Formats: sequence, C-alpha cells, structure tokens
Amino acid sequence: MTNYKDDGCKEYYPHSRPRPRPKINQTILACGNGSGLIIPQHDQNDSQLFNPYVIASVAIDTSDLKKANVKVDFSSIITFREDDTDDLRLTFQLSKSYQFGNKIPLGTWTFERDFDDNDEFETTDSFSFTWCECDACPGCAYYTVELINVESEGVDFVAITSPSINALAVGPLDFDYDDY
Repeated sequence: MTNYKDDGCKEYYPHSRPRPRPKINQTILACGNGSGLIIPQHDQNDSQLFNPYVIASVAIDTSDLKKANVKVDFSSIITFREDDTDDLRLTFQLSKSYQFGNKIPLGTWTFERDFDDNDEFETTDSFSFTWCECDACPGCAYYTVELINVESEGVDFVAITSPSINALAVGPLDFDYDDY
C-alpha cells in the first residue's frame, strides 16, 4: 500500500513545484445614507432635471484590495397619488466619482406606473436595483443615486422614502506576504 502523502512521484516529476496557496478574498461592506424626497409639482410631461436630486450615497475604499469586485445595492419606497389617467415615470442614475475626479455615470433605471382609471387613488411601490463592476482603479469611490428625470403631469403627490444604499467589495489583499 502506498503512502498518500509520499507516494514516490517526486522521482518521476523532479521539476514539479508545489502548488501555490490560493489567495483568500477579503470583504469590505460600506453602508451609505439617503434622505427622503417629496418631488415638487412638475407641469411638464418630460422634465429633464438640470440639478438632479441626490437620493442616496455611499463611499467605499478598495485601495487595500487587488482588482476588487464591487456590488452596489439601492432600494426605496415610492408613494404617489393621482387624480386622472396620467402616468408617472422617474429615472434614477447611479454615478461614481473618485476624490477630485469627475462624476462617471454607470447606469439608469426607470420606475414607471401607468393607470387607465379616472378615479383618484394613492399607491405605494418598492423600487430597487443592483450594480456590479470589477474595480480596475482601487481607491475611495463615491457612489450616488440621483433622480435625473420626472414625468408626472396629472400626479398630485410623489414621494421617495426610505432610500437605502450599500456597497460590498470583494477581492484579495493588494499586499500579500506570500508574494515574497
């Protein structure tokens, strides 16, 4: 019977190297903050906002990680009341910026409700999205969710409440003692 740990294979493969130890991923979780928003009355069908409303933001520092994967989760509650057959459309944009850097748009998501009822009613919906990227440039990144477009003609009241945002970064440490 052969010994599992020393079965004599070294005689046949003298130049084989020991397998490198796998890198252990590290995890960084950052919780952001958000503020509720009651959207002012918009009398236009399509009103691209020149000064977008910041709904939530989070900062995460990935400078200790090598090629970190970053996942951003956003959620909120949207309440609105309308009195005729018009619809509601809100466009949210996720952006990233580094210290003293420009804002980089990462994606947009749209919340939309269209009702064909002539009665006045109020409704509450949840709205959320997830963004994931491989962070090629480690450092302290700021992620913000902004409301950039509102279509709400005929809607009496729109509120975004309970916004929540967090960022999760996973990757091996940039400085690993096993590299020496």
